[in-house]
This record gives sequence, structure tokens and C-alpha cells, in this order.
Amino acid sequence: MTLPYSTFAEHLDALAARRPEATLLIDQDQPISAAQLRNQSRALASGLARIGVRPGHRVAVWLPNCAAWVESFLACAHLGALVLAVNTRFRALEVADILGRGQADWLMFWPGFKGIDFAGILAAVPASELTRLQGAIAVAEPDPNDVTPNNATPNIATPNDATPNVAPTTDATSTVPDAPPPAFIPGKPTHRYADLMASQEAPPAAQGNAGVLCFTTSGTTSKPKFVLHDQQTLLRHGGTVAQAFGYDDHSCVLASAPFCGAFGFATLAGGLVQGVPVVCAPVFNAAESADAIARYNVTHTYANNEALVGMMQAAPASAFASARLFGFASFTPALDNMLDLAREAGVPLTGLYGSSELIALVAGQPRDPAEGDVSARHQPGGTLIYPEARVRARDPETGQVLRHGQSGEIEILSPSLMQGYLDNPEATRNAVTDDGYFKTGDLGYTLTERQFVFQTRMGDSLRLSGFLVNPVEIEQVVETLPGVRACQVVGATRDGKIVPYAFVLLHDGAQADPAGWTAACKAAMAGFKAPVGFTVLDAFPSVESANSVKIQKHRLRDMAEAMLSDPSLPPTP
Repeated sequence: MTLPYSTFAEHLDALAARRPEATLLIDQDQPISAAQLRNQSRALASGLARIGVRPGHRVAVWLPNCAAWVESFLACAHLGALVLAVNTRFRALEVADILGRGQADWLMFWPGFKGIDFAGILAAVPASELTRLQGAIAVAEPDPNDVTPNNATPNIATPNDATPNVAPTTDATSTVPDAPPPAFIPGKPTHRYADLMASQEAPPAAQGNAGVLCFTTSGTTSKPKFVLHDQQTLLRHGGTVAQAFGYDDHSCVLASAPFCGAFGFATLAGGLVQGVPVVCAPVFNAAESADAIARYNVTHTYANNEALVGMMQAAPASAFASARLFGFASFTPALDNMLDLAREAGVPLTGLYGSSELIALVAGQPRDPAEGDVSARHQPGGTLIYPEARVRARDPETGQVLRHGQSGEIEILSPSLMQGYLDNPEATRNAVTDDGYFKTGDLGYTLTERQFVFQTRMGDSLRLSGFLVNPVEIEQVVETLPGVRACQVVGATRDGKIVPYAFVLLHDGAQADPAGWTAACKAAMAGFKAPVGFTVLDAFPSVESANSVKIQKHRLRDMAEAMLSDPSLPPTP
């Protein structure tokens, strides 16, 4: 799909001029129009420029799904700054890595969100990771007495003016006290988001197309990689998603995944480009999401199996009368009742595929025989949404491209491919073939030159709570804990979900401390990365090859499955 604009500022200006009253966001039941979103993002761009945000600066956005996330992204795009998307579930170890290795110049966060101790997390970030950081921007809790359409960011008038008066219609600082905000990071100033939104200066001229968003993803090394996308690619992808999944002026999209990840952002981009409402909330709740589907006549949503099952179990079939297409990615394969629930609720389901490097929703299984093999509709994967895109499967041992139906590593050629891994040209070169195909690291087979079925991740990466996690990240944390000499982490199934399980070797004379280890892991990492159990072994099961001694992860996975099904069983490597 070809769009007439290469930047979000151009697109939003045109949309606000053409359809100023069109609702683009519904944030905690507050509708935000194209005109409001355009002006609020421009006001924020002006405020950010005033404190020193410049083209090329890197802004870590550590926010949940809310209007402030979208405004921050659009403001950074306007200024030519790069957004480093940070999951609110991340803790000190992960945040330190993003701020330090990602070379963040600024940090945007919501100090009071969910009662999370953001100050404590930031205090645990080593000063050496903050040398480039210039300051932080704190988003305040919405004021219930503020009756503007969006509590955190006031309505701004004159939507169609090239240089609007950006003075807020209400006191933009009313949600925070007059005292200076606390210094969350020693030696670095903290600015109030509401103060920046109150800027009455016109923003600088919008910058042209450039890198604007980085997702974080686990790779084959211990360090996550930063996946860089430019504005034009993201805009084109949003338009292609809207076209491929059948959006029209009556569509409404529920954001079931966080905007900081590829699935959540692709959901947002499709709505923004088409100009249809995207319903979001800072915290996903299955019952509340099902209620939102009924209340706003949601037509489309894309989520992992667990979220879809939760929504369908939380509400009667009548709540889903507006559903046209709900897409799923098989992150929790043991939830076998999903298809039965969908049939009972009348929800049309289809399998999806995506990655940080190609952007999510790059493929969806067809419902129309003219678009591909519909018998694969309820399997992850799909037909690539770009007509010019291609897929193939390659034998990882021989390097030969395989015939349709034969399983191998999926390689995809798509216009949605990333610009590259930020500051990592070697990893970028290794990820793409000489003829431009991205090596996904996924096992699957092709049905046509554009359609495929995803089977599983190759290697040992784990899909936890919808996020791809390198087990080495978890292992390195566990190996810093008292008494632990070595660690291996595998994924196992518990209650229909993939969870991490740790096997450890102890130093001589050390005692096992599973409770203490668990608490330390939860303090250092996102909760979904903390192992659900620890088993002490004398040695890891291994096999010698011509070149090395290889740990047998499959045997550890079998042990973890057995331990979770019956904890009384002794470990038998």
C-alpha cells in the first residue's frame, strides 16, 4: 500500500484537517479526536523542544497503553527523536540496559503507575548507565476533577491552523502540585509532562522521515537487541494492516497488547492510519476488555491466546456481536478451548504472525479461499499482507530451500523489514540473507510463495506472557544469586502457559534458597521472567559432540514438565 505521506506529522495534519472530529483513541473511556491528538502531540513537541530534546536524541518511553504514550511517540516523531520503547514490567536490570546500551538522552515515565516503585527501580540503575541521560519527564496521575476529554492532556483549540494557539483550555498543571517534582535520578532534572503540554510556543518544523521507534527483542546473545524502524515503514505498515484486515470507517480496534511491543504498536498504527478508534487501557483486564468490546462495538483485536480466552470467558456471547476479526498468536498453545469458546461466542478467529524485525500482523491466515489455504486458518502464521512479500523455508543443516510442506527455518522478504539493529551492524548483517530475506529463527513450512504455517521457535528462546525472552538473560541473573554456581533455564507448561523453570548447580557448601532466589529475581526482572521453580542438580545432562559438550535442554524441559505436574517427584536427569 502506498501512502501520500512519509511522516506521522504529515499524516496527522492531513487527517485532522479532513476529519477533525474523528475519534482516534479511547483512553480509559475518554475519546480523543484527530484534532485533539494532533494538537496535543504538537504541544508536547514544543515543550520537549523547550527543555532540549533535539533531532536524533533517544527518548526512552516507559509508559503503559495510554494517550500519553501515543502523544509522546508522535511528539518525538515530529522532532526527529528516536523512541526506545520500554515495557512497564521491566525492572532495574532491563531498564539499566536500555538506558545505558541504548544511550538514552531522556526518560519518560509515570511514577505512580500501579503503585510500582519507579523511584526504587531507578535508584538501582548504576550511575554508569546514566551518563548520557539529560533528564526525565514524569506523567502525573489523571485528576478526576479535570473534565477535559483527556485528563492527562487538555483539549487544545484550533485544530486546522498550521500554527495553532496551543494554550490549553484548562489549567494544564492542575493535576500536579506547585512544588518542583522530585529528582527521581540524582543529578538529572525531572520535568512535569503537564508543564510541557502547557507550552504556548509553536513547535519546531516537523522533521522528515528517519528512524523513530526501537523495539527490544531477545536474540542469540545474552543482550537484547534494539530493532529500529523508520516513520515511513511504520506508516505504510499501518495502512497495509488496515487494508488487509478489512478496516472501514465503522471499524473500532481494541489494543489488547502493549504499545511498547510489535503487536501492540501494529494495532495502534493500523487505527491511526485508517483514522478509526483504538480503545486502550493502562492495564489489560479480561472482563473490562470484554465490556469495552460490547460498549464500543469493537470489530478487531489481536492478542495472545490467554487474553482471548480470558475475554471470551468473562462475558456472554452477546458482548461480541460486533466482532469481525479477532487474531491470535499461539503464545500459550495448551489453551485448547479457545476455538470452542470462539465458536460459542460467534467470534471469527484467525492465526497471525509477526516479529519485532518485520513488525507484527505482517501475516494472517486467510478466510477467503482466493487469498490462500483456509484450512490453516486456525494455525499461527498466515498469508503475508504485502502482495510483493515472499516466504520460504530453509533446511538449517543443508542450507537448501525446501518444498512447500517441508519444515525448516522461515525466511521472509517484506517491505516492513527493520532498518536494522540499533548500533549493531554485525547483527543486522547476520539477520538478513544476501537477497534481502529476514532469517526469522522460527520453524515452519510454506503453503504458497506468500502463505506459511508457524510451528515453533528454533533454539531455546522462550515466549513468556507474549514476549520473546532469551533464557540467557534469566540465567545470568540467577548466577549472581548467593550459592549459585551455574544455571540453565527452560520453558515448561503450567496451567496452559509457558513459564520459566531454573536448574542450578551450587557452590561447595552452599545451601539452596528457592524463596530468596525467587524474590531476588522478581526484584531484578519483569515478574514473568522470574523462574517459577528451582531444582538443584549435581550436573546438567549433557552430550559430547566433535566440537563441544552440549547441555541437553530437551531433557531439562522434560524434567521441568514433570516437576510442575508433580512437585514430589525427585529430579531424574
